[in-house]
Amino acid sequence: MRVPTYDELDQLPRHLARTVPAEFIDDNGHMNIGRYLELGGKALWQRCQRELGMPEDYIERRGFSTFTAEHHLTYHSELLEGDDVSVRVRLVARSAKVLHAVCLIVDETNRRLACTMETTAVHMDMTERRPVDFPDDVAALIDAGLAADDRPWPAPLCGAMGVRRR
Repeated sequence: MRVPTYDELDQLPRHLARTVPAEFIDDNGHMNIGRYLELGGKALWQRCQRELGMPEDYIERRGFSTFTAEHHLTYHSELLEGDDVSVRVRLVARSAKVLHAVCLIVDETNRRLACTMETTAVHMDMTERRPVDFPDDVAALIDAGLAADDRPWPAPLCGAMGVRRR
């Protein structure tokens, strides 16, 4: 896996930014594994709500949501208390029912990639609790996001997961 440079990462918008607080630190003196999932998950959810047509009332208003089917975390460097961190969500691919994205958790203090959180999310009908196609308007926004996220450098992917075409 090729790790993107900070300048490449900085081409993508920040979907979340904060400073690592003391309560995120584990016994090893660095940010705990669960906090990487928390930050990546929150950033992906915010992007879905703000840019991909799945706002806060998506479940209530339209009866749909997304369920995470798979995650893969890869650590590239430590995050320590007081480090500034951002998360940039890069869309990778989609099928009719599945979105594949990578959350790039960036150590802004040291200008480097700290962690990648690769995710596949399945679009769900909340009444039937079954996978369903993205509505046309949401699919169009995802496609626009995929085009906007396209870069000449490859997304740092694990190679073990993604959208399965059937």
